[in-house]
Amino acid sequence: MAYTYNKYLPPLQSYSDRFMNDNTEISSSNSIQHQYNQSKKTRSVTFRLDSLVIDEMQREADQKEISLNVLVNQTLKRYCLWDRYETKIGMMPVPKIVLTSLIDKATTMAKDNGIQGIEHYRDEIIKQAAKIAFGLMKDSVLLMKKQYNLWVILSVLEEYMKVSDIKADHKIEGRKHVFVVQHELGENWSLFTKELLTLIFENLAKVRIDCNITSNTVIAEVVL
Repeated sequence: MAYTYNKYLPPLQSYSDRFMNDNTEISSSNSIQHQYNQSKKTRSVTFRLDSLVIDEMQREADQKEISLNVLVNQTLKRYCLWDRYETKIGMMPVPKIVLTSLIDKATTMAKDNGIQGIEHYRDEIIKQAAKIAFGLMKDSVLLMKKQYNLWVILSVLEEYMKVSDIKADHKIEGRKHVFVVQHELGENWSLFTKELLTLIFENLAKVRIDCNITSNTVIAEVVL
């Protein structure tokens, strides 16, 4: 079955241009991916697809109350921005319950076996995990974006959070940038996110961040 759709072509605008030249609030709706939806330039392309694929896509579009054209655009856009790189950078899908329970289970087992001061070891594990993640990010970002700096890393993190269904927001108040991440993955993930953001800003922007966390939210403030 042939299917024709209009493909949005994104305007070329860097993450740094978008944030450094705007002193207004930037919400999650103004993400990099959202630029595709704001572009008026389209192009008609025809593909021949299996009928079963189109039927399943149409069923998904009906459930989301969007057009088939919009769903196809969203699917291809996600592939271009993220999915095609996953295997190349060594990523694999992991259920959220695994991420939220691993350290908790290890901590509980240690306490049950009489190990004292386990929080210190937990914090050290999280710090080391953040250092490993930060070290691996450079190669991944260079592969995906062909350049490596603060704003490019933030754009990749934004894309990661979007495909992982993690809510994120970025506000600019003069020179102060406020980043809010809501992940619903528990305290350990908040601590990991705090450590990772600290490494990113201290190493790439040479600035310190003020970071506050709850069990499911991270708020980082930094002056740039």
